[in-house]
Amino acid sequence: MYKVLLVEDDADLARSVAELLRRYRYDCTVATDFDDVVGEVRAADPHLVLLDVNLPRYDGFYWCREIRAESRVPIVVISARDASSDQVRGIESGADDYLVKPFDPDVLLAKVAGVIRRSFGELAAPSGERPLEAAGLSLLFGQLLLRTNGREIALSLTEARLLKVLLESHPNAASRAELFVAAWDAEGFVEDNTLNVNIRRLREKLAGAGSDAQVQVVRGFGYKLTGGGTAGSAAADGGRS
Repeated sequence: MYKVLLVEDDADLARSVAELLRRYRYDCTVATDFDDVVGEVRAADPHLVLLDVNLPRYDGFYWCREIRAESRVPIVVISARDASSDQVRGIESGADDYLVKPFDPDVLLAKVAGVIRRSFGELAAPSGERPLEAAGLSLLFGQLLLRTNGREIALSLTEARLLKVLLESHPNAASRAELFVAAWDAEGFVEDNTLNVNIRRLREKLAGAGSDAQVQVVRGFGYKLTGGGTAGSAAADGGRS
């Protein structure tokens, strides 16, 4: 039974969501200490965190960054804030997905099932896999680890899934549809901003490592990896268009 930690200070909503998840055989724990959400994560040791934004004292964006500083547990932010800027902020804070309130229970269940399946189920990386290499990059998908330019970079699950598709497609482009399906197991229920922000984070990690591999836009289609080979120190400004 997969464990879900629900961090939601609206007691009625928390109760109804917890009951829904338990009905579908998830082991759902509801957080009670909103001053120490990281401690709640440590204690629950969940497979997934559902994290509200409007929390007492510190908001969900803060706690998302704090959780991500020490854990790669998948995080889905849930919030009544529906502005694109808030969704971008959630993804940039380390969330894997963003769900706007009020939400359809079926959409919530689909997102939870998708994250669990990608992380731990039939879509998770097989053990003992060989590195996937192209464009001067070496991806150890099962470890969520990228090697390039003599450095190792930790990736989120979503970043790793996106990079895997780009590497497999290289030197050709990967369509947006392919990337949506690979990273979120669906084209529905996912905002375009979610893909855009994760691509930007991937670009920043490549640039920060000094790799000359770039993720470039193919207008009207998707993205492709360019560059690569022997990484150089001047690559940091590539792929930001």
